[in-house]
Amino acid sequence: MFKNITNINFYMVTISRVVEKIIRENPSLEIALAKDLLSYSKLARYLREEVEKETGKKVKDPAIIVALKRMREKAEKMYGPKKAFSADELATNSNLMEITVVRSPSIPGIIQDIYELDEVKKGSVVNITQGNKQTTFIFSDKIEKRVRGMLQNEKVISEIRDLSQISILFSKEVFETPGFLVYVLKEISWNNINLIEVISTYTELALIIKEEDLTKAYKILRKVLF
Repeated sequence: MFKNITNINFYMVTISRVVEKIIRENPSLEIALAKDLLSYSKLARYLREEVEKETGKKVKDPAIIVALKRMREKAEKMYGPKKAFSADELATNSNLMEITVVRSPSIPGIIQDIYELDEVKKGSVVNITQGNKQTTFIFSDKIEKRVRGMLQNEKVISEIRDLSQISILFSKEVFETPGFLVYVLKEISWNNINLIEVISTYTELALIIKEEDLTKAYKILRKVLF
């Protein structure tokens, strides 16, 4: 008898872990669960084949439904109707562009020259991100000619025009609360907005998107963060 109970408990735990893994790997499903937009029975039938493949056993829908309900409780804490996160300010900038080049020894000098431009000193947007192999420059198209001149000897990998930036300013308390970045990015992704770049500092998060998505993204962030 005790052995059977142990086996059942292990079986349920295994299913719960597999279902949670599947949902976590599908952000759209996770958010839909949190917002109570899905039918448990239909989702269970949809997931059954993958759950059986992961567990190596035949699985009944009621067992998956139990796991989904548990998963919803976890997802709701982060993505449910209550506003677990808030922002202090939203700011936008438009008419931006991005150039990515192969990283080279001359890049530090170029970065310094860009920050010495009068427009940049007066507040014109400049974001520069360096990876191991590449460097990305995001800047106002007003200084495009001069930036291109500085990069003329660099190997350009890509260029993207017609970009905008949404800057989210938040408190130290929000920074120290797990899940804020994921929360914001999933709300944007859920609404079919493509993120070009994500840039973060201590209490500021900047999202680089296409200009055509700016109004939509701004409305979404106002709704979920204020």
